[in-house]
Amino acid sequence: MSTHRVLVIDDEIEVGMFFKHYFREIHGITVALGTSGKEARQLFASSNFDLALIDLRLSDIDGITLMREIKQRLPQCEVIIMTGYSTIRSAVDAMRYGAFDYVDKPFEDLKGLDHILDRAFSYIQSKKGFVRSELEALQTSYGIVMNEDSPLKEILDLARKIADKKITVLLEGETGTGKEVMARYIHACSHRSGRPFIAINCGALSETLLESELFGHEKGSFTGATTRRRGVFEIANSGTLLLDEIGDASPAIQLKLLRVLESGEFYRVGSESVLKTDVRIIAATNRNLREAVEDKLFREDLLYRLDVVSLKLLPLRERPMDILPLCRYYVNQNLNDKTKEAVFSKEAMAFLQSYDWPGNIRELSNVVARAVLMREGNEMGIGCLPERIVGELSEQPAAGSNKDIDLESSIAEWSQSLMGKLRRIPGVNLPELIRILEDQTCKISQVLIEDALAASDNDPNKAAENLQIKPRALRYLKNEKGRTD
Repeated sequence: MSTHRVLVIDDEIEVGMFFKHYFREIHGITVALGTSGKEARQLFASSNFDLALIDLRLSDIDGITLMREIKQRLPQCEVIIMTGYSTIRSAVDAMRYGAFDYVDKPFEDLKGLDHILDRAFSYIQSKKGFVRSELEALQTSYGIVMNEDSPLKEILDLARKIADKKITVLLEGETGTGKEVMARYIHACSHRSGRPFIAINCGALSETLLESELFGHEKGSFTGATTRRRGVFEIANSGTLLLDEIGDASPAIQLKLLRVLESGEFYRVGSESVLKTDVRIIAATNRNLREAVEDKLFREDLLYRLDVVSLKLLPLRERPMDILPLCRYYVNQNLNDKTKEAVFSKEAMAFLQSYDWPGNIRELSNVVARAVLMREGNEMGIGCLPERIVGELSEQPAAGSNKDIDLESSIAEWSQSLMGKLRRIPGVNLPELIRILEDQTCKISQVLIEDALAASDNDPNKAAENLQIKPRALRYLKNEKGRTD
């Protein structure tokens, strides 16, 4: 570890001296110190660093901007943001932009600081975070399967970074997108993994029953309460509690949840004794809680408490690149005899990849399970797919009709995939990117015009009509935009 080079930038001299002593005495590492963005630039311009600790609020620059400068100059350097509690949201945003982690000031929890720095040095040593095979095994064990260019990768990376933090997480997404799976994954990646994980659906119970489930009740507190009962806030103490469908909780329950989030204290129903809990809260919803706040259906102060970190899980139709690996995973999960094989035919897979999946991953899982049961040999053809999939896609307009392709969604899928790749490239040359995109747009236009002319026996008026443009525009695109000189 002594070979690592560390940079500390904080305008409080005491912080710099603390880390100089901390790293030298405990880890045998020499530290470079700076108190401003100007000094930081001078240091990382002349030296390489493996790790940088940056205060979020410096006198001449904010920490996130400085972090981006460091990452552009030294892509291999990991950055830890130092922050006060009041700026936790900004620190989490820094993690979205590439920070390895953040630490709270003042540094009262030295064990927590040791843990973060040990993880950072381990990551730097391997440049893989968890050992890759271990990380992939953990993800796969929870059914989190994706393609290499999936936008889910960024969400998982942030989920893993905040797993050890005692901050609330809000999981947003349509029904069936895997919100509970993501919650369990966050729990598994945290130091609470050996403690209970409990999920409770806030929309499945009446207000009275939900209150009892959450906080417990005393004997005789209501009709039918024949014994004292602990609630999930007690049972999940030191663990993780998933409040699913939080948007369906009544105003009274919302108020009680707010009190627990603010103080960590609650009362059993029918009791006057204060109980404390150290539980990590993850909330999930398929509703837009911001709209619910505007409609006076959800408390704004509760949303503020829940939405410290929000992870939006994309519907399956917005990440079609994941359908094939998910199918392979669910096929394997449903094979009773693991020595046998089962694969979808190319035709069946084409239907699966073209379907809209309104039920998302949950629907895909059920469809694959059905196909495995219905197969007669190793191959699963169209006959193994539900009629709603085959029938819906078969009834689409024939090829050649402008209605058989949703251009906007197709371009959006391509754009999402491209963005996922671009974000992993440090220092993208934006003017060059714009030039390339414009050049490719011209080439696509030329190919479409040539195809339209060929299909209309070189009749420019008919070709223009098929492309839904005027003949003059077709001539301009073909003769002017199509020039390469």
